[in-house]
Amino acid sequence: MNLFTVDLKNQPGELAHLGEALGQYGVNIELAGVTAGDHGFVCFTASDEDAARTALQAANLPYAEHPALQVKCPDQPGEVGRLARKLTDANINIEGVLPISICNGEVIFATCVDKPDETRRALGEQVVG
Repeated sequence: MNLFTVDLKNQPGELAHLGEALGQYGVNIELAGVTAGDHGFVCFTASDEDAARTALQAANLPYAEHPALQVKCPDQPGEVGRLARKLTDANINIEGVLPISICNGEVIFATCVDKPDETRRALGEQVVG
């Protein structure tokens, strides 16, 4: 699994352009975005990564891909802190986190880290993909 990131101008129509481009290729996304100043930063997972690449290239949208692990934890207060603390204690840097499923009291995050193998060891059964 990969997280895609796209840096957009902070102006009307930019997110529409991205969403329409991906939609034309049948790509469903789970999305998060923020704006700061004149830029907007969008992070998403794609139902079809090959089609997403094709769509982004066809729409002339520069993007980056980041390998991600799927990590689960209970959907309750403090869990993100506990997860982050485990990784901190193992000297692992978190480079991105995007919730991709919240269901039946559990959250699954697409999580980008600088040390995937160490993350698997530090989190054990919390890594589900």
